Amino acid sequence: MECESKENFILFHSNAMYSLKRGRYFEMNVQDRFDDTPAESSTTKGKVIAIAEVVIVRFVLYALVALAILQVIYGSPNPDPIPLEAPYIIGALWFLFPIVMIIGFRRNMKDYGLSREGIPQNVDLALSAFGFFILTNVGFIIILMAGWSYLEPTGALLLTGVFGVSLILIVRLIFQKYRDFEGIQIPIRKHQTNMLLILGLLLLPIILGVILNRLTIELISTVIWQFIFSGFGEEIFFRGYIQSRLNVAFGRPYEWKSIRFGMGLYITAGLFAVTHMLNTANIWFGDFNLAWWWGTFTFVGGLLFGLIREKTNSVVASGTLHGLEAVGEGLGLLF
Repeated sequence: MECESKENFILFHSNAMYSLKRGRYFEMNVQDRFDDTPAESSTTKGKVIAIAEVVIVRFVLYALVALAILQVIYGSPNPDPIPLEAPYIIGALWFLFPIVMIIGFRRNMKDYGLSREGIPQNVDLALSAFGFFILTNVGFIIILMAGWSYLEPTGALLLTGVFGVSLILIVRLIFQKYRDFEGIQIPIRKHQTNMLLILGLLLLPIILGVILNRLTIELISTVIWQFIFSGFGEEIFFRGYIQSRLNVAFGRPYEWKSIRFGMGLYITAGLFAVTHMLNTANIWFGDFNLAWWWGTFTFVGGLLFGLIREKTNSVVASGTLHGLEAVGEGLGLLF
């Protein structure tokens, strides 16, 4: 999420892991098993097993592996100062764990939103949504100008409201423009233009840094970190692995503005919020100073990304939109 620098990331992952139907290109049997009431969701046992699995993977296995990696490489599970490359090493686990869990249990990659199909449609949706998602950056600017903090009630509640407005506007956009998502055809030229726009947005802070003579390694690192690790890494882990796993157990019996979803959406958003709350704690070393208010707007952000994942049956759109937070982060370092 916004404002989650690699330093905060490595802090938490030294804390929790370190504290660390039809579609033309979607096969019907992929998402149909998540809809209504799948066989597994008919029992309470199946739901409990699914929740236990994702919680253990996220807050226990992930943490222990991260701590072990840091101990082996740096001789300490909590190196001080934090080496520049450490966040990237630990950040790779966002990608590794979903792959291990999917392949290890012989699950279908496409069921978990990991597929090359429909990339043009996903990218187009993400760029369209970005116009409304920029509102979250406005929220952060207001907080900075007012001298507030997103870790305190006033700033956090303002951001929660802004994220809520952004969510409603983006869902409305999806209903109006992408209701028949599977049937949308994006011309090759438009897709190429969209990809160039994304590249241009990501390069904007760097180019301005050169022009203003303020380009630093930190700026470049932040853009890369936010787009790849905070953006796609978190989306593959939370909306790809966790939310999809919970969908198998809980189904997707609800619908809002053409988006089908289930309890997995809310549980995943909750785990996403807790992950950010743990950024200021170090539970593996007895520090339980949780950033409670950080969990408010990140929960709403988790709902937004989760709804996009449900609509597209992919993590590409949510990953792209989440990753474009790199633009605001980069510009924030400049100004």
